[in-house]
Amino acid sequence: MELRILGSIELWTGSALADIGPARQRSILGALLVDPERPVPLESLVDRVWGDRPPAGVRNVVHTYVTRLRRALATASAELPEPIGLVRSPAGYLVSTDLGAVDLVRFRRLVKSAQQENLGDQERSTLLQQALPMWRGDALGGMHSDWAARVRETLRQLHHEALSQWADTEIRLERPGAVLAELRAALLTDPLSEQLGERLMLALYLEGRSVDALEYYQSMRRLIAKDLGTDPSRRVQQLYETILRGESAAPTPPPERSGDPHGAGTHQVLAPSRPTPVVPLMLPVDLPDFTGRERELDLVQRTLTRPTASQPPAVLLVGGGGVGKTALAVRLGHRLRSAFPDGQLYAALRGSGARPADPYAVLGRLLRALGTDPDRIPADPDERAEVYRSALAGRQLLITLDDAVDDEQVQPLLPGSGDTAVLITSRGRLSTPLGARVLPLAELPHGHSVRLLARLLGTERVTREPAAAAAIARYCGGLPLALRAAAVRLNTRPHWSLRRYAERLSDEARRLDELAHSSLSVRDSFTASYNALPDDAREVLRCLADLTVSEFDAHLACPVLGKDFATVEDACEQLVEAHFLTVAEAAVADLPTRYRLDGLQRSFAHGLRTGRADEPSETVSVTVQPSVQPSL
Repeated sequence: MELRILGSIELWTGSALADIGPARQRSILGALLVDPERPVPLESLVDRVWGDRPPAGVRNVVHTYVTRLRRALATASAELPEPIGLVRSPAGYLVSTDLGAVDLVRFRRLVKSAQQENLGDQERSTLLQQALPMWRGDALGGMHSDWAARVRETLRQLHHEALSQWADTEIRLERPGAVLAELRAALLTDPLSEQLGERLMLALYLEGRSVDALEYYQSMRRLIAKDLGTDPSRRVQQLYETILRGESAAPTPPPERSGDPHGAGTHQVLAPSRPTPVVPLMLPVDLPDFTGRERELDLVQRTLTRPTASQPPAVLLVGGGGVGKTALAVRLGHRLRSAFPDGQLYAALRGSGARPADPYAVLGRLLRALGTDPDRIPADPDERAEVYRSALAGRQLLITLDDAVDDEQVQPLLPGSGDTAVLITSRGRLSTPLGARVLPLAELPHGHSVRLLARLLGTERVTREPAAAAAIARYCGGLPLALRAAAVRLNTRPHWSLRRYAERLSDEARRLDELAHSSLSVRDSFTASYNALPDDAREVLRCLADLTVSEFDAHLACPVLGKDFATVEDACEQLVEAHFLTVAEAAVADLPTRYRLDGLQRSFAHGLRTGRADEPSETVSVTVQPSVQPSL
């Protein structure tokens, strides 16, 4: 009997694959088997399987799946001395089975056995060769929640560590060619892994393929520079220099063997030591045409450079997509370089994308940038965070966490002392980590928008058609992303007059089509925020596009949506938080809050209704009843 999660979630009885139900039902089993010795509370189980979008009546849904899963497990294991059970206790749900039946448990046991003191390399290799084939692909295959993605990344690192240990063992046994295929396959899924890349380089070199080893280093160096803004670790660079000079390269010693020259019997220290002090400079390039934001720059600079006793100074920049949060953070980081002599860390957290960065993987990248030997970075998430905080202690660094999605992503990346400052950007309001000062970032004023256009297009071109330039700036709504997209489009069409382009922008139905060029797309930026909205908020935004007024209150949408006032008001507030609506007038006494939908956000909402925003057109008809008029 085998319960497998190191790949797709499966139950095998002998050589037969048992039917354990549909995807969600298998996901519940997978969520319980990641740590099979601990009960999982209902709330945690819901989060692991559905994330922040559980179905209506999720408790009943879970109960139904658990009942069916319990029946499937009992049927499949009926002939065992102790059939597999699924039990519920006050602490939560638990799979009752022999832990050795779970592939993840067996994998960890074999890897631990392979790390025993004074074990011979041949025995070590045999144990690791028994463990590695248990992986059949990405762990928890078929689960799509944020929790599953984080666990998958953690388990992938465990696999990479075991693979690295096996590669080291084979190289010591003078069989470097045996590891090439496995290392290449793993690097396809994690091309930034210096741990695996170093071993591939060494194996190629020892196989007599020096040119291939050098070419691989160059491709890895370019990729790390592009994605992380840094260089490979000093250890990898030293191996490259060794290969370049044609010198002998020593294989990595056994993981448990001591480097102590006074004798055997001692252990290699498993807890990572403090990294060699380096000065990381990870910030992306500053925009030479950055315009305005002087008040915000001064405010953030004063906050981040103000001495504190123990709490790290922190600022949270909040604003909608394309408003210029990243540009402001990067400009500020370059301005403050002298204030943080120990360096600057930067992490693109991709919170507005489909796959936000895993903080576990980000910690690994930041530790490598701080000088930590890749082999000394712990696999355990808590230990990795502890080593990270220790590496930051006493160092005057600025950490920029760009495009954060939530507190859970940010928390492990925060320092533990007041020497290091933190600048966070996010589309949503986090729960003010470290007591951070929250600074909402609004669109550029009209005058600054025209100035930015002049810097992007050239002063002469804007001066020649000032009225048209002003109109373009208005249609862009003060959004730097829109202004840059407009400028790129005009610069690729130097024969166009500004007046002609302004006329094209005046058509609201095609405005967002005009404000797009290559990776610069206002619609794509808005779509990312829209996709993160709950269903009610999406529906409200689609319906609001048909209103003939820009200001309204929640009463207006109630008869249209068939929902009560509180539900509609909540949806409107969510749209405010997502920067689609603005508050035109706060609630006073018995009068509800009045909202505004205009500018590019209105154009986007209109596109949702007409099927021009990557969203199927809805058939909901919006009609304002005569008795329900917006109060003006």
